[in-house]
Amino acid sequence: MTAAKPSKPRGRHRPSAAERAAARRRRRWRIIAWVAAAVLVVGGAVGFAVVRSQSNARAVRALGVQSFANQGQQHLQAGQDYTAYNSTPPTSGPHAPTPAPCGVSSEPIPNTVQVHDLEHGVVMVQYRPGLDASQVQALEALGRSYASHVIVAPYPRLPTPVAATAWTKLMTLDRADAGKLRRFIDRFRQHGPEAGVACPSGG
Repeated sequence: MTAAKPSKPRGRHRPSAAERAAARRRRRWRIIAWVAAAVLVVGGAVGFAVVRSQSNARAVRALGVQSFANQGQQHLQAGQDYTAYNSTPPTSGPHAPTPAPCGVSSEPIPNTVQVHDLEHGVVMVQYRPGLDASQVQALEALGRSYASHVIVAPYPRLPTPVAATAWTKLMTLDRADAGKLRRFIDRFRQHGPEAGVACPSGG
Protein backbone atom coordinates (compact mmCIF):
# COMPACT_ATOMS: atom_id res chain seq x y z
CA MET A 1 0.00 0.00 0.00
CA THR A 2 1.43 3.29 -1.04
CA ALA A 3 1.31 6.17 1.41
CA ALA A 4 -0.93 9.11 0.46
CA LYS A 5 0.93 12.15 -0.73
CA PRO A 6 0.75 15.00 1.76
CA SER A 7 -1.52 17.77 0.50
CA LYS A 8 0.03 21.14 -0.30
CA PRO A 9 -0.76 23.87 2.25
CA ARG A 10 -3.38 26.22 0.93
CA GLY A 11 -2.12 29.74 0.26
CA ARG A 12 -4.14 32.95 0.69
CA HIS A 13 -6.84 33.35 -1.91
CA ARG A 14 -5.79 35.87 -4.51
CA PRO A 15 -8.87 37.82 -5.62
CA SER A 16 -9.52 37.76 -9.28
CA ALA A 17 -9.55 40.88 -11.41
CA ALA A 18 -13.37 40.84 -11.34
CA GLU A 19 -13.40 40.61 -7.54
CA ARG A 20 -10.93 43.47 -7.23
CA ALA A 21 -13.02 45.61 -9.56
CA ALA A 22 -16.16 44.83 -7.52
CA ALA A 23 -14.37 45.81 -4.29
CA ARG A 24 -13.28 49.10 -5.87
CA ARG A 25 -16.85 49.80 -6.94
CA ARG A 26 -18.11 49.12 -3.40
CA ARG A 27 -15.51 51.49 -1.90
CA ARG A 28 -16.40 54.14 -4.45
CA TRP A 29 -20.13 53.90 -3.65
CA ARG A 30 -19.41 54.05 0.10
CA ILE A 31 -17.39 57.27 -0.43
CA ILE A 32 -20.18 58.74 -2.58
CA ALA A 33 -22.74 57.86 0.10
CA TRP A 34 -20.62 59.44 2.87
CA VAL A 35 -20.11 62.62 0.81
CA ALA A 36 -23.82 62.83 -0.01
CA ALA A 37 -24.75 62.41 3.66
CA ALA A 38 -22.27 65.13 4.67
CA VAL A 39 -23.66 67.47 2.01
CA LEU A 40 -27.20 66.86 3.24
CA VAL A 41 -26.23 67.55 6.87
CA VAL A 42 -24.30 70.73 6.07
CA GLY A 43 -26.92 71.89 3.60
CA GLY A 44 -29.67 71.30 6.14
CA ALA A 45 -27.83 73.27 8.82
CA VAL A 46 -27.15 76.16 6.43
CA GLY A 47 -30.76 76.10 5.24
CA PHE A 48 -32.04 76.19 8.82
CA ALA A 49 -29.75 79.12 9.66
CA VAL A 50 -30.91 81.02 6.56
CA VAL A 51 -34.58 80.41 7.34
CA ARG A 52 -34.09 81.45 10.96
CA SER A 53 -32.22 84.60 9.88
CA GLN A 54 -34.97 85.49 7.43
CA SER A 55 -37.61 84.88 10.11
CA ASN A 56 -35.75 87.14 12.55
CA ALA A 57 -35.42 89.83 9.90
CA ARG A 58 -39.16 89.69 9.15
CA ALA A 59 -40.00 89.91 12.85
CA VAL A 60 -37.71 92.92 13.30
CA ARG A 61 -39.23 94.64 10.25
CA ALA A 62 -42.73 93.96 11.58
CA LEU A 63 -41.82 95.76 14.82
CA GLY A 64 -40.38 98.72 12.93
CA VAL A 65 -37.01 98.36 14.65
CA GLN A 66 -34.23 100.68 13.48
CA SER A 67 -30.60 99.55 13.53
CA PHE A 68 -27.78 102.01 14.13
CA ALA A 69 -24.03 101.79 13.63
CA ASN A 70 -22.13 100.62 16.68
CA GLN A 71 -20.36 103.64 18.20
CA GLY A 72 -18.16 101.53 20.43
CA GLN A 73 -17.89 100.82 24.14
CA GLN A 74 -15.47 103.44 25.45
CA HIS A 75 -15.75 104.15 29.17
CA LEU A 76 -15.86 107.82 30.06
CA GLN A 77 -14.37 109.31 33.19
CA ALA A 78 -16.76 109.82 36.11
CA GLY A 79 -18.78 112.99 35.46
CA GLN A 80 -17.66 113.23 31.82
CA ASP A 81 -20.46 113.84 29.30
CA TYR A 82 -20.92 112.75 25.68
CA THR A 83 -23.40 114.27 23.23
CA ALA A 84 -22.58 112.84 19.78
CA TYR A 85 -24.79 109.76 19.92
CA ASN A 86 -26.27 108.68 16.59
CA SER A 87 -29.81 108.07 17.91
CA THR A 88 -32.26 109.45 20.46
CA PRO A 89 -32.34 107.73 22.90
CA PRO A 90 -28.80 106.43 22.39
CA THR A 91 -28.13 102.82 21.44
CA SER A 92 -24.34 102.49 21.76
CA GLY A 93 -21.19 104.52 22.28
CA PRO A 94 -19.08 106.05 25.05
CA HIS A 95 -20.70 105.69 28.45
CA ALA A 96 -20.43 106.35 32.17
CA PRO A 97 -18.36 103.93 34.27
CA THR A 98 -21.38 102.81 36.34
CA PRO A 99 -24.76 101.56 34.99
CA ALA A 100 -28.17 102.31 36.49
CA PRO A 101 -30.00 99.66 38.52
CA CYS A 102 -32.63 97.70 36.64
CA GLY A 103 -36.34 98.02 37.34
CA VAL A 104 -38.63 101.06 37.30
CA SER A 105 -37.27 104.57 37.79
CA SER A 106 -39.33 107.70 38.37
CA GLU A 107 -36.34 109.84 37.38
CA PRO A 108 -34.72 110.18 33.94
CA ILE A 109 -31.50 108.24 33.43
CA PRO A 110 -28.63 110.16 31.79
CA ASN A 111 -27.73 109.04 28.28
CA THR A 112 -24.20 108.08 29.27
CA VAL A 113 -25.49 105.89 32.10
CA GLN A 114 -28.18 104.08 30.13
CA VAL A 115 -25.72 103.19 27.36
CA HIS A 116 -23.69 101.27 29.94
CA ASP A 117 -26.85 99.31 30.78
CA LEU A 118 -27.42 98.56 27.10
CA GLU A 119 -23.87 97.21 26.91
CA HIS A 120 -24.86 94.65 29.55
CA GLY A 121 -27.87 93.47 27.54
CA VAL A 122 -30.45 95.68 29.28
CA VAL A 123 -33.49 96.93 27.35
CA MET A 124 -34.54 100.51 28.10
CA VAL A 125 -38.26 101.35 27.85
CA GLN A 126 -38.68 105.13 28.10
CA TYR A 127 -41.61 107.52 27.81
CA ARG A 128 -42.10 111.21 27.34
CA PRO A 129 -43.15 113.01 30.54
CA GLY A 130 -46.84 113.90 30.36
CA LEU A 131 -47.81 110.52 28.88
CA ASP A 132 -51.24 109.45 30.14
CA ALA A 133 -50.97 108.01 33.66
CA SER A 134 -52.67 104.74 32.69
CA GLN A 135 -50.06 104.17 29.97
CA VAL A 136 -47.22 104.93 32.37
CA GLN A 137 -48.69 102.40 34.80
CA ALA A 138 -48.87 99.83 31.98
CA LEU A 139 -45.20 100.43 31.15
CA GLU A 140 -44.17 100.13 34.78
CA ALA A 141 -46.15 96.88 35.15
CA LEU A 142 -44.39 95.57 32.03
CA GLY A 143 -41.01 96.47 33.48
CA ARG A 144 -41.74 94.77 36.79
CA SER A 145 -42.79 91.58 35.00
CA TYR A 146 -39.11 90.96 34.17
CA ALA A 147 -36.75 89.88 36.93
CA SER A 148 -33.78 91.71 35.43
CA HIS A 149 -32.28 93.50 32.43
CA VAL A 150 -35.22 95.85 31.80
CA ILE A 151 -35.43 99.50 32.84
CA VAL A 152 -38.52 101.70 32.56
CA ALA A 153 -37.98 105.44 33.01
CA PRO A 154 -39.12 108.87 31.75
CA TYR A 155 -37.07 110.61 29.05
CA PRO A 156 -37.50 114.39 28.75
CA ARG A 157 -37.97 115.67 25.19
CA LEU A 158 -38.32 112.16 23.80
CA PRO A 159 -39.26 112.60 20.09
CA THR A 160 -42.08 110.02 20.38
CA PRO A 161 -44.38 109.12 23.28
CA VAL A 162 -42.59 105.80 23.92
CA ALA A 163 -39.28 104.29 22.82
CA ALA A 164 -37.48 101.01 23.49
CA THR A 165 -33.73 100.65 23.04
CA ALA A 166 -31.25 97.79 23.07
CA TRP A 167 -27.63 97.74 21.88
CA THR A 168 -27.75 99.36 18.36
CA LYS A 169 -31.56 98.91 18.21
CA LEU A 170 -34.40 101.43 18.57
CA MET A 171 -38.16 101.00 18.36
CA THR A 172 -40.41 104.08 18.61
CA LEU A 173 -44.11 103.96 19.46
CA ASP A 174 -46.95 106.46 19.63
CA ARG A 175 -48.42 104.71 22.68
CA ALA A 176 -47.61 102.10 25.32
CA ASP A 177 -48.10 99.02 23.13
CA ALA A 178 -47.29 96.25 25.64
CA GLY A 179 -47.42 93.52 22.98
CA LYS A 180 -44.80 95.13 20.74
CA LEU A 181 -42.67 96.13 23.70
CA ARG A 182 -42.66 92.60 25.07
CA ARG A 183 -41.66 91.19 21.68
CA PHE A 184 -38.83 93.74 21.46
CA ILE A 185 -37.67 92.93 24.98
CA ASP A 186 -37.80 89.18 24.44
CA ARG A 187 -35.85 89.47 21.19
CA PHE A 188 -33.13 91.91 22.27
CA ARG A 189 -32.72 91.54 26.02
CA GLN A 190 -29.29 90.05 26.88
CA HIS A 191 -27.98 90.83 23.36
CA GLY A 192 -25.46 93.53 24.35
CA PRO A 193 -21.72 93.04 23.84
CA GLU A 194 -21.34 92.27 27.56
CA ALA A 195 -24.62 90.38 27.97
CA GLY A 196 -24.75 88.26 31.08
CA VAL A 197 -23.27 90.84 33.44
CA ALA A 198 -25.46 90.85 36.54
CA CYS A 199 -28.05 93.60 36.57
CA PRO A 200 -28.53 95.31 39.95
CA SER A 201 -32.16 95.48 40.99
CA GLY A 202 -33.98 98.77 41.18
CA GLY A 203 -37.46 99.93 42.09
